[in-house]
Amino acid sequence: MSINVGDKIPEFKLINTNKDFLEDKDFLGKKTMFVFIPFPFSSVCDKEICELRDNQSSFEENETSTVMITVSARPTNEAWANHHKIDFPILADFWPHGEVAKKFGCFSEEAGISLRYTYITDENNVVTEIIKSDEIPVERDFSLYKEKFGI
Repeated sequence: MSINVGDKIPEFKLINTNKDFLEDKDFLGKKTMFVFIPFPFSSVCDKEICELRDNQSSFEENETSTVMITVSARPTNEAWANHHKIDFPILADFWPHGEVAKKFGCFSEEAGISLRYTYITDENNVVTEIIKSDEIPVERDFSLYKEKFGI
């Protein structure tokens, strides 16, 4: 199943790097970018997370929160967040492996990872835009974020 623009995001509950659980309903009332990443500590994922980190003020000016989701374990995400000084949530979709990525429709069964999809939602958790790269080693086109958020 794949969600599209106009669909409400699926229900989920995942743990963040601080060992707190966050659910889909926690994001109601605010615009959010749900950013799925395949491999923490890889060159392409490192570039993407740093671009997001370095542009957080622009996203916040547009009243949009950033939430990253990986199929990696929470301790890996914590180390990655600390390494890059990330202050937005990174959620672990580790077990059952990739369950949330599957619900969103961005899980690669062949590779066992989430693909590079960003789902931008409105205050009602309805998807308003999707920025993606279907090729695992190819980053999302950051100019699409720039266009969307006036960066």
